[in-house]
Amino acid sequence: MSPTLAIVLILLATAALGLAESVRLSGWRRRLGLAAAVAAPALLYFVLFPPLHMAPAHTLQVLTPGAAAPELPNAAGLRRVALPGSVAPPGVERVPDLATALRRHVDAATLHILGDGLSAADRDAARGRALRFDAPPLPRGLIALDVPPDVRAGHSFVLGGQVGQAQGLQLVLREPGGARQGPLALDADGRFHFSLFATRAAELSYELQLLAADGSELQRLAVPMQVRDGAALRLLLLSGGPDADLKYLQRWALDAGHTVDARISLSRGITQQRGDTSLSAATLAATDIAIVDERAWSALDKTTRARLLAAADAGMGLLLRLVAAPTAAQTAEWRGMGIGLDNADIATTLHLAGETRQGATAALQRLPLAARGDTLIALARDAGGDAFAVARNRGQGRIAAWWLQGSHTLVTSGQGALHDTLWADTLDALARPRQALLPVPPALSWQFERTVLCAREATLRVTAPSGAATDVTMRGTGDAHWCGGYWPRETGWHTLQAGEAGARFFVRAAADAPTLYQAQTSAATRALASVSPTHAPARALAPGARWPWFLAWLLPASVLWWLQRAQRPRID
Repeated sequence: MSPTLAIVLILLATAALGLAESVRLSGWRRRLGLAAAVAAPALLYFVLFPPLHMAPAHTLQVLTPGAAAPELPNAAGLRRVALPGSVAPPGVERVPDLATALRRHVDAATLHILGDGLSAADRDAARGRALRFDAPPLPRGLIALDVPPDVRAGHSFVLGGQVGQAQGLQLVLREPGGARQGPLALDADGRFHFSLFATRAAELSYELQLLAADGSELQRLAVPMQVRDGAALRLLLLSGGPDADLKYLQRWALDAGHTVDARISLSRGITQQRGDTSLSAATLAATDIAIVDERAWSALDKTTRARLLAAADAGMGLLLRLVAAPTAAQTAEWRGMGIGLDNADIATTLHLAGETRQGATAALQRLPLAARGDTLIALARDAGGDAFAVARNRGQGRIAAWWLQGSHTLVTSGQGALHDTLWADTLDALARPRQALLPVPPALSWQFERTVLCAREATLRVTAPSGAATDVTMRGTGDAHWCGGYWPRETGWHTLQAGEAGARFFVRAAADAPTLYQAQTSAATRALASVSPTHAPARALAPGARWPWFLAWLLPASVLWWLQRAQRPRID
C-alpha cells in the first residue's frame, strides 16, 4: 500500500467518525457538524498534498560519492541534495536516494550530477529527465574487468580488462594452481588480456596484482570464476588406418567426458571397433559429430555417404580429416559439397598462436592446400592467420575439412592444453546445435546494487550464501527469454535455479574493488546522460503553498472541537 493511499483511508475513516458523532446532534448543530466532518478531512488532504500548478523549472544539483564540496554560489533556480556517501557542505539537504529528492523537488526539470555517478536504483529514478554529468577523471587502478560469462572445462578463455592512469604500471596474474603470468606491460589505453585454460569444472579464484614501476604492489583484486562441465558430445570416428593424431584425439575426447564410437581399419578385412558404428539413420541422428578421414570416406558406398550428408542437413557436424593429399575425384566430390580445396604453393610447416618453442617443439605440418569458396568459415588458423580447417553451413548442421597433421606433437612437446583447446574449439563449432537452458549469470554483481538476471524460464530463484532464497519476479523480453531484477544483500557465491537448470554467480562488495566500482558507476551514469533529453522545459508542475489550506482547515476543525465541547455534560 502506498503512503498516499494509507493517508486517504485514514482521512476517510476520520470523516466517517465525524459524521457518526454529528448524527447524534439535533437541529442546526447537526447540519453544522455534518458539514464540518466532511470539510475538515478534505482540507487536511490538501494541507498534506497541495494542488500542483505550473511554476518556473529548477535545476537540482545532486552530490554523489566522490564529489568535491562545490563552492558554487546559490544561483537562482539551483538547488542541491546529497546522496548517501557524499561529502556535502553545510546546509545541503541530505536524502536517502534520488527518488526521495525528486518527490521533494517535483519542479526539478534538470539534474546536474557531481561525483562518481548514480547507483542502479538512482539511475532508474533519473530516466527521462534532462541530465548533465560532470564525471571525475578515471581513478588509478583497475577500471574494467572482462570475465567470460560461460567458461567450460577443457576450453581456453581470455581474462581481460583495463587499468586507469596506467603509465609505468604492470600487471601480474596468479592462477589457482600457483602458476603466475606476468608482469605484463599494459598498452597505451591500459588494456590487458591473459590467455588461460580451464582444466576442470570448479569454482576457481584468480588474482590480479597491479604493480608500480619499482615492483611495489598498488592493488590486488580477486577474480572468482565458475568453470562448468562442457556439453558431453557423441563422436563417431571413421578412419582408414591408425595414426598418432587420431590416437590422441580419442584420448582427449574420452578424458573430456565425450562418448566415442570408432571404427579404424587395421588391414584388409580387419578393423578396430568401439561402440555403435553401424551408420544407420538412427545412429547418425544420435551423433553430434562424425569425423571421417579421406581413406574411410572413399571406402563408403554412395548410399552411406548420402546418409551422412542427410544427417548433416539435420544438424550433425561432419568433419573430413585429411591424412594425405586427396585424389582428384575426392576433390571434385567435396567441391560439389561446397568444400573447395585446391593445391597451393605454401609452406607446409606451421606454428600456432600461443605455441611455446623452447625445448621440445611441436612438429606441425599441413597439406599444401588452400580453401576456395565464399561460404567457407575458417575453423582454425596458424600463427600467421592462414586457415588449416574450414567449414560451411549445410541445412541445420555444418560440414568441414581439416588438413593439419602432427597435432599429437603438441601433447608430446608439453603443450597439451593447446592441443585440447584446438580440438575443443573445433568441435564446439561443429557440434549439433543445442538450446541453451542455463540461466544467464551477470558478468559483475555488487552488494546492495540491482543486478539483472535472465533465463528461459518464467520462474527464477536465487539462493544466497547464507541459504536465504528469493524468488525473482520475471518479465518476458521476447524470444522465450525472461529477465528480472535482484538486489543481493550478501557477498559471495549465489545460486540461480530456473526449472532444472542452474548456474552460479559471484557478488562482491564495492569496498573490495573501489576503482572498478567507481569506473563502472561513472560509465553507467555517462551512458544515461548521453540518452537523456537535451532540453528541459522552462516550467514544471510544482505543489502550491500549504498555509492557505491549513488556515481553511482550522475553521471546520474548530467547529468540530466546539461541538464536542458543547455536547459534553457539565459537571458542577
